[in-house]
Amino acid sequence: MRFWTFPLLCTLSILLSSCELFRTTTRSKPVSRQTTYRAPVNRASTASRSSYGGTSASRSYAGASAAASPATPAKYALTKKAEYNPKAVRYDKQLVNDLINTAKSYGGTNYRTGGGTSVGLDCSGLVQVSFKQIGLKLPRTAAEQANVGQSISVSDLRPGDLVFFNTEYKGFGANRINHTGIVTHINGSEGVMFIHASSSRGVIEDNLYNDYWQRGFIKATRLLD
Repeated sequence: MRFWTFPLLCTLSILLSSCELFRTTTRSKPVSRQTTYRAPVNRASTASRSSYGGTSASRSYAGASAAASPATPAKYALTKKAEYNPKAVRYDKQLVNDLINTAKSYGGTNYRTGGGTSVGLDCSGLVQVSFKQIGLKLPRTAAEQANVGQSISVSDLRPGDLVFFNTEYKGFGANRINHTGIVTHINGSEGVMFIHASSSRGVIEDNLYNDYWQRGFIKATRLLD
């Protein structure tokens, strides 16, 4: 009885130890689980479509940068060369009177940059509309008008001639022309009267011999010869 009992007990003991070892090993070894990541959703693909076929997301980025860039402006139309022919309109006292009377008819008119009507005009606008009345088409700006006609000295001035100025006087571009007027009357040693559109006083006559205008004087030209 004792002979077979001992081996049986040993066998049971070994089996129990094996089971315990298996259980311990099973508890201590974690189960390997693979972590799964979902691909991020492309929001642009699910965004609502705009009326032009793009997405609202693309309109917020690529579209926004395009909108922020201003459209290429149309090429600036340069002022056409004056249709001025010195032989087309000859000097005539009555013609000059018509020119000056036209300019004086704007007397007291308010100054307006770029203007050329009785509502308001600037210096070159006054010159342009006055000469247009006697059949001469001139450029729009004072600097352009200075390139038309024949340059003359102050001592040779007569009614109907043009005088040009730089009212800024100093600094870079001191000879840049930015103002003009029409000679209306020669008063000997007392001076030369000219009519112009002043930025502060509107259309008015001034004396070329005034210190202010002497300092800014650049040149004089003659269109009627």
